[in-house]
Amino acid sequence: MKNKYMVLFAVLSLVVSSLACAVGNTELGLTNLRMAFDQDGENPTTTFASTDVFYAVADLANAPQGTNVEAKWTAVNAADTEPNLEFQTQTLDITEETFTGTIYFQLSNDDGWPTGQYKVDLYLNGNLAQSAEFSVQ
Repeated sequence: MKNKYMVLFAVLSLVVSSLACAVGNTELGLTNLRMAFDQDGENPTTTFASTDVFYAVADLANAPQGTNVEAKWTAVNAADTEPNLEFQTQTLDITEETFTGTIYFQLSNDDGWPTGQYKVDLYLNGNLAQSAEFSVQ
C-alpha cells in the first residue's frame, strides 16, 4: 500500500511540475534578432548589396496588447553620410490580446544603399532589447 502512495505521489509531482513550467513562462521577451534577405529570417546575412532590402527579424514572446516594438536604423560608418546617422525609425504595436511569434522590420532604398557599416536597434516598450550590425558592400 505504501508503494502505491509513493508512485501516485511521484506521478502527481511530475504532472504539477510540468504544468508549472508550461504556465510559468509568461515573461515578455524579444530574442534572436538577425538580419536577413526575407521576412521569415530563413536567409540570414550580415552583408547586403546596395540594392537589397534589409529585413530585421526577431522572436517576440508573450507580448500583451499595447506592446510597442521600435526599430531604429543607423548608418554607423557609410559613404557620404555623417557617422552614426540615425536615418529611419519604425514602430510595431501589438494589437492582439497576446502575441508570440516572429516579427520583422523591412527597409528599402530606391536609390541604393551607400556602402559601409550599419546597425539596427530594437526597443521593447522603450527599452533597448537587441542590436544587430551589418554591412553594405
